[in-house]
Amino acid sequence: MTTGKFGRGRRIGALLCLGMAPMHMPAHAAEIDTSTAERIGRLDHELSRTEGLRQAKRLQIAYSHYAQFGLWNEMADLFARQGELVVGTDKAKGRNAILAYLRQHFGGGRMGLLPGEVATRMQLTPVISLAPDGRSAKGRWHEVSMLGKAGGEARWEGGISENDYVLEDGVWKIARLHLYPMYAGSYEDGWRNIQDDLPVVPFHYTARSAGIPIPPTPAGARIGAAPTDQAAALARLREIEARLARLSAEDAVMRLQNAYGYYVDQKMWTDVTDLFAKDGTLEIAGTGIYRGEQSIRRSFGAIASNGLLKGEVNEHLQMEMIVTVAPGGEEAWARGFQLGMLGQNHVGGWWTQAIFENHYVREGGLWRIKAMRLFPRLRSDYYQGWTKSQLPEPVPAKGYEPDSASTIALPAGRSWIPAFNYPNPVTGKAPSYPDGAAVLAAAPQAASASSGKAATAPDGIDAAHLDRLETELAHARARDGAENISHAFGYYLDDFNWDGSSALFARTGRRGKYQVGFYVGPERIRTAELTQYGPPRTPRNFIQIHLRIQPVIDVEPSGLGAKLRTRLFSFSSRNDGPGSFQSGMYPNDRIVLEDGVWKFQHQSIDELYFRSDGYKNGWAKVPDPNPKQFAPDRTPSVMDKLRAAYPPDVDILDMGIRAVGFGPGPEFIDFPNVKPMWFHYANPVSGRLPPNYCPDHSTCYQAKPLFEDQAPTR
Repeated sequence: MTTGKFGRGRRIGALLCLGMAPMHMPAHAAEIDTSTAERIGRLDHELSRTEGLRQAKRLQIAYSHYAQFGLWNEMADLFARQGELVVGTDKAKGRNAILAYLRQHFGGGRMGLLPGEVATRMQLTPVISLAPDGRSAKGRWHEVSMLGKAGGEARWEGGISENDYVLEDGVWKIARLHLYPMYAGSYEDGWRNIQDDLPVVPFHYTARSAGIPIPPTPAGARIGAAPTDQAAALARLREIEARLARLSAEDAVMRLQNAYGYYVDQKMWTDVTDLFAKDGTLEIAGTGIYRGEQSIRRSFGAIASNGLLKGEVNEHLQMEMIVTVAPGGEEAWARGFQLGMLGQNHVGGWWTQAIFENHYVREGGLWRIKAMRLFPRLRSDYYQGWTKSQLPEPVPAKGYEPDSASTIALPAGRSWIPAFNYPNPVTGKAPSYPDGAAVLAAAPQAASASSGKAATAPDGIDAAHLDRLETELAHARARDGAENISHAFGYYLDDFNWDGSSALFARTGRRGKYQVGFYVGPERIRTAELTQYGPPRTPRNFIQIHLRIQPVIDVEPSGLGAKLRTRLFSFSSRNDGPGSFQSGMYPNDRIVLEDGVWKFQHQSIDELYFRSDGYKNGWAKVPDPNPKQFAPDRTPSVMDKLRAAYPPDVDILDMGIRAVGFGPGPEFIDFPNVKPMWFHYANPVSGRLPPNYCPDHSTCYQAKPLFEDQAPTR
């Protein structure tokens, strides 16, 4: 049995090795058919393994959340009894030693942060692999850190961690967090590689195993007791349904919040307000509360014109969400981090950071934002940095005032922490906050979380009911498969590992190359990469980092495939100078199961939506594009050379309207001009189609499909 063998219909049970369920059994029957009981036991077991994978992610994101406010004790509590923290050559083992290390090296000997201190350690792009026995896991993450204090020194730091997680005393914990630093530097000068020949961080996975986040349960493995009678089976199913509802709600909330970020980026305000409940609220801590659709639209103030202006950068990266679902699966809360990269060319550029603590409800089967609360943590001028420039939140202009004052006051001259809406994933207790820190606005979850209807099961058990539950589990696993493949692809690109990146594609998988077109099949994809870039470079003195973040994932009804949209948060690092930022979009990737392994069926990049003219100039001092960049007598670019030396299977110029602004030629749109933004999905609440809608790359205003996808194979 493999992760990919969760499907639709009556064959699912056999594929899961659960056995076929019998016909409907009356509720009064005391006994239960052995094959049905085993099928329920197997479903429970596989669900527990999926929950374990999610818990590993939750641990690492909580680590980031706690670091942002100097909760070193809560970070240390995430580790196993003999857990290890390894940062470069530094090592600490055991909770007490880890706490001492964090307090000294991360906190300057203090618990908590000083006013104006920035301690952002983003944990991004996980590739998680559960062990076959389901009792341990490994994970690869990219850490990006923004550090410093007002009036002091600001720093960048970053690297990759290869971590181990373990189930200890029935609770998932960090067994080993091993961070390999890769780049660092002051804000004034920018970051650089920390070594002249930057080594490749060892991988815990292969291209194949990345596509199997949860491997098959070994033959003969103990999977726990099956229910012994009808009453026990129904009780077990109620519990399973409640747990599956939590996973489904978690995925839906993440999808909704990530979609919100993209709509804000593009100033699609009608789509933004669609995501809120009719009586929804938006509170900006210290500024005010906006109530209802018209007010929430007004909250965006003078920038509320539709669409981006020339040279405008309005990136609102949604990251590091932890979702807590109420019993019954009709309410949820999420805490996350929003990184803003804002400004306009030749006007100015700004960094912003905010914590969001949101409440979501499901109404009429659709998830909506009931209450969004934003806690602005930072607003600084790009050209000064956060130690020289910590700006107040803008005061709403006349005509854009909130409906009422904020219930949350941000204390001046004092460190503050938005109250956490979830307990520590290991201790199960509310966080212990540093002395002297102001704890703001606890969410009303404690009272509300006990509400909601209980999960129910039918009076009897039939195959159709079990089929549905197995398909729900397949949907959850498809999301984890999509994230694993997406992130593994970015790591392989960073390392020029063309063998690894091409092996992530299905037999008929296609890779879109910027300004060139599509190559079909792993070998064609691999040869295209080698032709364009060559083999890995030695010495390794330059890297281009590809962080594929903020996924909007749509799992297909069968659970055997999914579409995903991801943001490319990309920057370079080198030895001989500071790196720089750029942004792109993977608007419509598709993954499928191929012989039980998740792989790309389609993957393509739209770029660049914004770029920086080197670190010093940033994204607000970018020269206008060269009008002759596609002149016939131009110096060939790397894309020109690839097209000539190794023509694509489908040229981007044959894509018609879908390629306008992206294909090489006089219609190419380059920042600071505004590129079109494509979406594969309708608004998740209203169903409104975006201006540039493309459900897949075969039906984008084409007379006939350009590609033919293979069917998934279990």
